Amino acid sequence: MRKLILTTALMLAATPAFAKEYTIKEVTNEDGGAKPYYFTPDKLVIKPGDTVTFENAQEDMHNVMFVNVPKAVDEMIMSPMMEKKGEKFSYKFTVPGTYQFHCHPHEEMGMKGTIIVGKASKPGETKEMGHHEKGEKTEASHGHDGTEAPDHDSKAVPTAANAQGTGKVVSVDAADGTIKLEHDPIKSLGWPKMRMLFTADKSVDLSGYKQGDFVSFTLKPVGGDDYAIIALKKGK
Repeated sequence: MRKLILTTALMLAATPAFAKEYTIKEVTNEDGGAKPYYFTPDKLVIKPGDTVTFENAQEDMHNVMFVNVPKAVDEMIMSPMMEKKGEKFSYKFTVPGTYQFHCHPHEEMGMKGTIIVGKASKPGETKEMGHHEKGEKTEASHGHDGTEAPDHDSKAVPTAANAQGTGKVVSVDAADGTIKLEHDPIKSLGWPKMRMLFTADKSVDLSGYKQGDFVSFTLKPVGGDDYAIIALKKGK
């Protein structure tokens, strides 16, 4: 019996700790405030083999995109858009290092976070992950966001990388070439309804638009996570 107990104890001592599971919630602060959208926790330290689940805490649209990861990671880590309370996305982390992520629609509002697996990466040990190529595949395979493609005021020809949208003008600065829109959800980009400031292409004349105008528009990626309006038309 003593031999059996000793053998069992030695086996348990040699067995690595069980992998753990963690949850990060995607939160919409319905009361407003300085942080209307955020992850909680937004910083997490785990071990290789652990799993992290991102959970939508409200009836709102969120996703998670990992934009900076250890160089040994050979895949895009990105969830589908989660629109319902309780929807989840899980990922098992096996490569040690530092991972940075954000909610794509709410990145500019500070919805970002960091996960360290094992130990933090040293300078030069991580790489940036672009995700426009993922958006292009989504656009090509699923079409536009359900709205009829508008006629275009400009001569720009949309491609699979472009996205269609509709919305209402909040403000216009024709001299600066910018327009702020409260746009409807753009499914091809995974964006919920929100206000955004866009730069317009030089071919787009903003002088005929004013606050309150309903518009349809075409967006083109111009580098990083930025999009520019290449076609604009009054509608609705």
